[in-house]
Amino acid sequence: ILREQLLTDDCLSEELIDGMVIKFLEQVKQNSWSSIEWPQMYTDYSVSKLAVNVYTRLMARRLSDRSEGQKIYINCFCPGWVKTAMTDWEGNISAEEGADTGVWLALLPQEQATIGKFYAERREISF
Repeated sequence: ILREQLLTDDCLSEELIDGMVIKFLEQVKQNSWSSIEWPQMYTDYSVSKLAVNVYTRLMARRLSDRSEGQKIYINCFCPGWVKTAMTDWEGNISAEEGADTGVWLALLPQEQATIGKFYAERREISF
């Protein structure tokens, strides 16, 4: 049910997102979290990214009705498996390659800009 709520824009709220994070943290403290309910790989990192991605959609919805000249285009992207200390330098792309999608999004002409989307490798992907 939580997944369905997080994927439904009309259900999104700060309270829902915070509740998801609080639930996960409480389950971790109690050692009762289960990989059935949460992402199986890099669980803590994945939950934090999920929260950021969902919050991006919430903020996009809140900011989408601003008038021209006042619009804020907010999206998020996955840089990929980047060769950094976080991946013990085992990633398969450079930091420059990982930054490409973010730079591309920032430089899109206004008429091509999107709001509240998730990207990887310059393509929109599902949350």
